[in-house]
Amino acid sequence: MSWLKWFEVRGKSIFHLSYSFHRLTGLVLVLYLVMHLSYLTSLTFGREVYETFIATTVTPTFLIFDILLVLVGVFHGVNGLRLILHEFGLAYDARRPILYLSYLIAFVLWLYASYKLYTFVMGV
Repeated sequence: MSWLKWFEVRGKSIFHLSYSFHRLTGLVLVLYLVMHLSYLTSLTFGREVYETFIATTVTPTFLIFDILLVLVGVFHGVNGLRLILHEFGLAYDARRPILYLSYLIAFVLWLYASYKLYTFVMGV
């Protein structure tokens, strides 16, 4: 199957892997959007049903999924900005340092957002 080659990592550059991960995170975000919109349609079934869903998902159990979703979103956004820079031919000579800088920025933003999310959910 030719689509499985998309997940092949041997012999690929770090730029190719970052682009592949960018596409994968995009698919995860689209899947989340569909789930989120279907979740919001529970409002049509009444306020009690919606509040039951809210009470279920705003718990420490679901916190890990929220933190992973933040990682996917932050990486996709920061890496997307990096890809836009390269598409316009800006800073092309500094591709590798910009790639590592984008990883660092995404990691720091993810840690900060995860901390804020944790303190909100846990009530710390």
